[in-house]
Amino acid sequence: MSLRKALGLGAALATILAAPAVAAPAPRGVTVLRHLTFDGVTDDLVGLAAKPAPYADPLHPTAAELRRATMAVRADLTSGWGRLFGPTIDAATGQPYPDGGRVAGEEYLAYTHGPGGGKSAVLLQIPAKLSRARRCILAVPQAGSFGIYHDISTTGFWGLQRGCAVVYTDKGHGTGVHDLASDTVTLIDGTTAKAVEAGALSHFTAPLSAKARAAFLARWPHRIAFKAANSKLNPESQWGEDVLRAIRYAFWQLNARDGGGWTSDNTLVIVSGNSNGGGATLYAGEKDHEGLIDGLVAGEPQVQVRGDPAIRVLRGDKARANGARTLLDYFTFANLYEPCAVLAMPDAPWTDRVTRAADRCASLKQAGLLDAVDLAGQAREAQDRLLAYGFDPETQVLNAAGYLIGPDATAAKYASDHGRFGVERRICGYSYASVDGEGRPRPVPPAELAEIFAKAAGGAPTGSIDLINDNDPRGPRRNDLSISPSTGRVDYNLDGARCLRELAVGRSADARRVQAGVAAFLADGNLHGKPTIIVHGRADNRVPPAFSSRPYLAVNSLREGAASKLRYLEVENAEHFGFAMPGFDTRFVSLAYYNLRALDLLWDSLITGAPLPDSQVVRTRPRGGAPGAAPALTLDNIPPIAIAPLAADRIHVQLGVVAMPD
Repeated sequence: MSLRKALGLGAALATILAAPAVAAPAPRGVTVLRHLTFDGVTDDLVGLAAKPAPYADPLHPTAAELRRATMAVRADLTSGWGRLFGPTIDAATGQPYPDGGRVAGEEYLAYTHGPGGGKSAVLLQIPAKLSRARRCILAVPQAGSFGIYHDISTTGFWGLQRGCAVVYTDKGHGTGVHDLASDTVTLIDGTTAKAVEAGALSHFTAPLSAKARAAFLARWPHRIAFKAANSKLNPESQWGEDVLRAIRYAFWQLNARDGGGWTSDNTLVIVSGNSNGGGATLYAGEKDHEGLIDGLVAGEPQVQVRGDPAIRVLRGDKARANGARTLLDYFTFANLYEPCAVLAMPDAPWTDRVTRAADRCASLKQAGLLDAVDLAGQAREAQDRLLAYGFDPETQVLNAAGYLIGPDATAAKYASDHGRFGVERRICGYSYASVDGEGRPRPVPPAELAEIFAKAAGGAPTGSIDLINDNDPRGPRRNDLSISPSTGRVDYNLDGARCLRELAVGRSADARRVQAGVAAFLADGNLHGKPTIIVHGRADNRVPPAFSSRPYLAVNSLREGAASKLRYLEVENAEHFGFAMPGFDTRFVSLAYYNLRALDLLWDSLITGAPLPDSQVVRTRPRGGAPGAAPALTLDNIPPIAIAPLAADRIHVQLGVVAMPD
């Protein structure tokens, strides 16, 4: 019986199964859906050959069109991307990759299934020049809540160029969207279908009965559910296992394809991800009790550490006990104070875009959350509170950018996710919908929904779809245009921000539910002696190293002691997103270069026994110049990682104490 027939699929879904990959029955917990081959000329594994073009039918883009649009590689040559490093340039040598970086080969698209009905999209890429003399697999958990193709051009290409098979997992997130009004869902390949037709091939269908969905829409029309927020599965608790499931699938598929020969004993396995993917990398290292993984590189990891009173982090002469904070903790704190604090640094990039900063300051004062009387004093006090909370001084210049990227939407997503709240709960009065020019919910434009796989980062905001404040006294409005009932101001919804903060640190029933979800995945720091490099930007205010990487380094030293092979590289003048726009171009260098160099160093260590670099602060040099006209990045701006750093740059770690140079 065909998979399509077995799943009861409609004819509209036939394309996802056009080239079945099943050479042998898939192992339990795996559904293999598609197998494609790319010649490296008309299209390739990295997305460099076939350039995106307008959809032939904007209302029904094909899977191939959506794949190309999603994988589009956008180079910024002045920042070094595409010139000194990236999918066309070998960062280790500075030389172009053969064929301009294009890689011929095969792709297998599959689902791996976890507990409680959870499933993760998995993509296995096998280069035509797959090495069997030195067998290797690179596993890449995706950054953020992005879809399965996102990190091919940031990380996956590195493995493909070395002849490795590369397996990606979206770790239970990805762009799973359910437009409740039209009952339309996305599939694993990005195309859309009616939920009843999609069945088991739906990437995400909101867990609501037809009757409950109709009742919800009658009260809250035009709403949209996202997998990353509304699955009711708390997928972060499975991130480490998701990576291991992806690796096991890669071994099975390679053996099914080659007739055997691939084992964990003869295959080098490296895991590397960034941001959420960096956290998943470390969680996978902790969960790997069977010896599948040989080494790890975690870039700016969103890792949440189990607090331990025995750990301390010192930066210069300033000490901080513990320092570990969960994402929901630091996001909800920043969400309160960042919109006001931007006025303390008026020359910072994008400050002028935070148009309601003064209103947020006034509302914080009204609520008793600030003491200063005048606006300038309130802004300084808000910034001082962020610093006292633990944010590093280097993050101040990013307050406006950090807020505009949406800590409210991200905090609402994770609060709902960790608390296992469905879309119908509208936690803190939040929901998601497409909005009109005045911020009122409306039907999502069909063409926007049709290509959402290629545009969204796993949730709102994306296009016209945004976070909605359902508690606005005038009726639901886009959050940043809404009125807070308690203040009567359009102040970025202070009431919603305070509600999210209570979920993170309060004692209500909902708060305890959210915090129990967080406790289910906190890291313990035991990497079982695996060679590991963490790379983090000192100016990161999205996932600050003060709350994540530094305390992780400390707790690892307690768990593993002298047996630890963890190294930590903190890069000056680097932030989370690799911004190169005017105002950022003069101040920051890209962390991506150091992620790639860390992979090179780990590879050399695993292959030749070369030493790993000692933990250190990497002293980079900003490009300078005028905003929007910074000189092109050179290797002088991004010095190499030292194997034995200078004493002034060395990070010392011993029995729970991390001493960072200033």
